[in-house]
Amino acid sequence: MREQTDIETWAMVRAQQIVMQQGANLVVAAQRLDHKKTTANTYALRTAIMASLIEAMKSPAAETFDVQA
Repeated sequence: MREQTDIETWAMVRAQQIVMQQGANLVVAAQRLDHKKTTANTYALRTAIMASLIEAMKSPAAETFDVQA
C-alpha cells in the first residue's frame, strides 16, 4: 500500500513539474504565434513525458505493478 502511495505522489509531482516547465514554455510560444518555438517546445514537452515514463518504468516500485493493456 505504501509503495502505491509513493508512486502516485511521485507521478503527481513529476506531472506538475513537466506542466510548469515544458507546458508553460509551449503556451508562451503559442501565444506569441512563434511557430519555431512552438514546435521546439512541443518536442521538449513530448521528450519530458517520455523521459518520465521511462523513469517510472525503471523504478523498483513499477515492478510490483503488473500493468497490461
